[in-house]
Amino acid sequence: MSGDKVIEFSDFWNGVNITFSNGWCVSIQQGESHYCTVGKTAEVAIFDDKDNWYAFDEEKRDIYIPDEGTYVNGHLDADDIAKIISIISQEKVDIRTSK
Repeated sequence: MSGDKVIEFSDFWNGVNITFSNGWCVSIQQGESHYCTVGKTAEVAIFDDKDNWYAFDEEKRDIYIPDEGTYVNGHLDADDIAKIISIISQEKVDIRTSK
């Protein structure tokens, strides 16, 4: 599976959406309307190529399918965001199917 690699800055929010060649996307947002501390942490959403939502487990440091239909991880620092990007930018994304 391959797709366009895109970096888009949001027209409505203070953030960026990064789509990788595998079709997965990470949305990194930071502002008063997000779960973050401006200048220190950010809110992150993870999507696959079919717009399914995923979550990052901060303790296990992996990606899983959340119980909710939509999900964002809040208050993530730079190291957490880098780990998410490292995981979802791979050709095959490993997903844990249960908590």
